[in-house]
Amino acid sequence: MKSSLFTLAMLVAFVLAGCGKSEIQKKLESELNNEVMKMHDATMTTITKAKDLTSQLDGAAAVQDSLAKLYPKAFEGKTTDDLKAAKGKLAGVKDEMEKWMKGHKPFDPNGKHEEILAQLKKDKEDLTKIKNDVEGAFTAATTAIDNHKQLVTDAVAKTGKTVKKVVKK
Repeated sequence: MKSSLFTLAMLVAFVLAGCGKSEIQKKLESELNNEVMKMHDATMTTITKAKDLTSQLDGAAAVQDSLAKLYPKAFEGKTTDDLKAAKGKLAGVKDEMEKWMKGHKPFDPNGKHEEILAQLKKDKEDLTKIKNDVEGAFTAATTAIDNHKQLVTDAVAKTGKTVKKVVKK
């Protein structure tokens, strides 16, 4: 009797262990992982564009600083603090993404379904936040650049010169 109970228990354990995940669970995990990877790729593509935007911020600050030396009255009280802050935000979102990537664990299809879903949902939430932060940093940077272009144009106009002539000096 004891051996038949033991055999029955082993048979049940074997059957349960062999069942594994359903096709629906596997598909759900795979689709969610693909979505997370697409979000990662899109965010990384955007972040690589930050280098160009950072150069534009540096250029706008350099032009304003140069013109402020030539025409101190026209630029009195005008700073490049917003350009520096925008550059800091761009660096911050890049660091945020790098930190996420260092802590990211690749999708393991052999893991427990509930754990995989929890991790992939967390990854998706984290990447959504990073994406929003990246968009905010880009908006701040482009706004700062546009504002300083207008500031330079207006300040130089007060001197009676044109921006092209002053910048070429």
